[in-house]
Amino acid sequence: MARNDLLRMLLAAADDVDRSFDRAAAATWPPGSLDELQRLGILRRSAGGMYATCPNCDEGHVEPVTVVDGRFYISCPEAMLVEVEPEMCERWEIDPAGLATAVADLLGLKGKPKQVVADRFWRLGRTPWPPGPEKSRPVVFICGLGSPDASELVGRVPMDGRTIVLVPNQVPDEHAWPGKRPPVIALSDVLSWADSICLDAETVMDLVQAADDTPYMAGGLEITDSDLQMMIRRHVKADKKTELSDEAMLQALKMHGGNASAAAKWLNEQGCKVHRSTVWRRLNRLREAYDVDRTDDSPSVARTVASQRRDRQKKFLERR
Repeated sequence: MARNDLLRMLLAAADDVDRSFDRAAAATWPPGSLDELQRLGILRRSAGGMYATCPNCDEGHVEPVTVVDGRFYISCPEAMLVEVEPEMCERWEIDPAGLATAVADLLGLKGKPKQVVADRFWRLGRTPWPPGPEKSRPVVFICGLGSPDASELVGRVPMDGRTIVLVPNQVPDEHAWPGKRPPVIALSDVLSWADSICLDAETVMDLVQAADDTPYMAGGLEITDSDLQMMIRRHVKADKKTELSDEAMLQALKMHGGNASAAAKWLNEQGCKVHRSTVWRRLNRLREAYDVDRTDDSPSVARTVASQRRDRQKKFLERR
């Protein structure tokens, strides 16, 4: 097995919370791969108890291990009770948090990824984005978007389509997103492993740009990003003479990644007649009521970009 094939297999396993590998499987990997993956934090010893693959059966069924007088046994439908060696009980699984950290490092993002949903959703930070008008864009990493609870995870992504979503391998259908489909990039398409694990930054940027240029369907009609912005502005302006409706405020809140300060400033720029501090308090209440994820808030709405971002972009482009 080549290292690239191993990497793709592990990325597919990252979307499967029950997937693990025993020593027999690891023995088929390229020499040194297991130690390297553990050093990078991508693999960890399985925390689900001791299991072993039956050595007596061709089916290779996996059973929990029972320890009796210092000896290790598993059950078998054919042989009833089978003794196994201690090293056969060792298993490894994907460490999603370690994978998130490794991806953030490959992107040149500084700071530790922020876990939003345990072993499923992380905010990796922001990356400079020179192709567009923004100075930077948020990047998140999500595992298991093919699972039944995927809607809870996609609901935490802002609906404006600006967040870059990284997934290990499984890309959900475009209809899974409540608003504009964000750029969704499978790491299995942009990561490679020869001497070291590398990320193809140019391909990432091309895929993001292609997603930005693709209209999405809303009510049977194709809606572009500019159309979405205009729809929200019209909704806001329709309510501005009195109190803004919760729906309009919630749209603005999600549009700005759950950041109440940024949403309050934007609403005022659209002609909202309510004092900004009042809007900010209402947005915070809505965020808690609807469990909207947020980016960092501060009493001041102003945002600055650190000078080091230029260096991060250089690092981002150099990783290929």
